Amino acid sequence: MMTPLRQSFRRSRSSGFSLVEMIMVIVITGIIAGMVAVFMSGPLMSYVSASQRADLTDTADLALRRLSREIRQALPNSLRVTTADGNYWIEFIATRGGGSYLPSAGLFSAGAFNLTVSSQMPSNPAIAANDYIVINNTGNGDQSAYGCSGLAYCNTMNVTGIAGQQLALTPLNGGPAFAWPGPSTTRFQVVPAGTRAVAYSCPVGTAGPLRRYSNYGLNGTQAAAIAAAKASGGNLVANNARCNVVYPPSLQSFGVLVVTLTLTDRAGDESVTLMREIHIDNAL
Repeated sequence: MMTPLRQSFRRSRSSGFSLVEMIMVIVITGIIAGMVAVFMSGPLMSYVSASQRADLTDTADLALRRLSREIRQALPNSLRVTTADGNYWIEFIATRGGGSYLPSAGLFSAGAFNLTVSSQMPSNPAIAANDYIVINNTGNGDQSAYGCSGLAYCNTMNVTGIAGQQLALTPLNGGPAFAWPGPSTTRFQVVPAGTRAVAYSCPVGTAGPLRRYSNYGLNGTQAAAIAAAKASGGNLVANNARCNVVYPPSLQSFGVLVVTLTLTDRAGDESVTLMREIHIDNAL
């Protein structure tokens, strides 16, 4: 006859599980977990890759949209493209409006320089003192808004006073008035005193930073402009970027700049490439 203590011990032993059973449960659980991981890894990796490509696409699209918007508002015939230090350099002169003016003999000869605006005065923003008025910018010789420094003639003058529809102008660097009368359209463009020239740099081969530069002044040659832009520091637009930029004379006549931008993620696993044809208004 068993005592109550021995009966309780036997019941506790029969209600437990053995080490073999525990090992079997662990093995079966591992097999099931492995099967689930195999089926889930594909969709999860696809989701991560899609998210990375979406982020890269958003960044590239935003960069190209910004470049396109600024170039479309650039001074006619001011776009310059070159390669230096392993980068494409895209430079142009920013504008913030324009209008038409009434021709006058005094506008293009020595004396008091006053430009009478015949169209509605630009607004939002309005013309301000120290802005620049540019007429007939062909991008060549004395008719290049980049080359005013040190030249005897210039197609750019500084706004020193505003009275209704009349602008008081001062020649740059003590020179004469505008180099040549404007074309038959008698149009002028307003260049803000602060920003003026803008440049973008993008690596040609090896991926690197895409940067935007401004507030470095106007330079007669693009080599001088690149040196001044690099000294200003610039702002980062995108990382791990590389570009292909096409603006040959055959496209310049049509006013088309072709930019292909490729962005890669930090790990180098994903990349996206976007191409944009940017129309440039070179009509005076």
